Amino acid sequence: MRPLGLFGNYENAGVGINPHAPKKKPFFRFWELLWRNLGKILFLNIIFVGFQIPIMLSLVFYVETNNNLTKPMCIFLLILQALLEGPVLAGCTRVLRLIVLDKAFFLWEEFKKGFSGNFWMSELIFAIDLVISASLACGWVLYPQLAESMGSNLIYVPFVISMAVAVVILFMNFFMLPMMVATSLKPMNVIKNAFMLACLSPKTCVLTFLCIAATLALCVLLMMASSVCMFLFSVFPVSFLGYLILFINYPVVQRYVINPYYEESGEENPEAEPETPEEERIFTDRGGSETPIKKEKKVRRGKTIR
Repeated sequence: MRPLGLFGNYENAGVGINPHAPKKKPFFRFWELLWRNLGKILFLNIIFVGFQIPIMLSLVFYVETNNNLTKPMCIFLLILQALLEGPVLAGCTRVLRLIVLDKAFFLWEEFKKGFSGNFWMSELIFAIDLVISASLACGWVLYPQLAESMGSNLIYVPFVISMAVAVVILFMNFFMLPMMVATSLKPMNVIKNAFMLACLSPKTCVLTFLCIAATLALCVLLMMASSVCMFLFSVFPVSFLGYLILFINYPVVQRYVINPYYEESGEENPEAEPETPEEERIFTDRGGSETPIKKEKKVRRGKTIR
């Protein structure tokens, strides 16, 4: 194996790269995969932002117009955005899953497969999240008002319960979309498995939540420091957060859902490292175990003056 000859002596053959070398620790592998796929992650964020045009237009119509068509147009654009949001998230999740698995792929083709192949299931999951989020927002406003009007703090008991349910549902969302794009499970099975995974891996979910909070806090600080940093929201954070969630949580999906299925069925796991049987191998990759070969230096003869 010969190294890329940009620097140093490119004529000497090195030991090669060991294909069976142990994987790097998760922290270093996270940044390695991020750097290797940075262009894809940036382009994926641009695709995601492009699909947010309906909600941006609704805001423009609401601010810039004031006629009989303002409210109907805003409602229409918001409904269109709601119909697009779930499939867009499914398409992004499919692409990010392949990045985490370190697989080769064509970004736009995989995004389209995730978008169209999971359209209705992603719509259902997004609709459930939307209803629950709206209910929690209303509860956040109404419960304190009820407690003040009734003069009793007992009203905060259902408020605390609803907040706890919201946390569980947030943790479930770390697993629902990855399971949806990686398996052929029905919606109810996806929701049930997501609840079980959230209960089985609370530390992983808390770590994910803290990493998301830290990333968003950093983005806010950068925006406060300079308005130019607002450009970051159009090229980076959303796809980076998706990559972060997949990198931390997808191994849990593999451990408890995907790997057990293929072990029980006896089928070949497409996410496992492929191994070619000995009798079918044309050659053996000996990268990492080869003996370095140095090219013999030519002895330069002195110039002869005649």
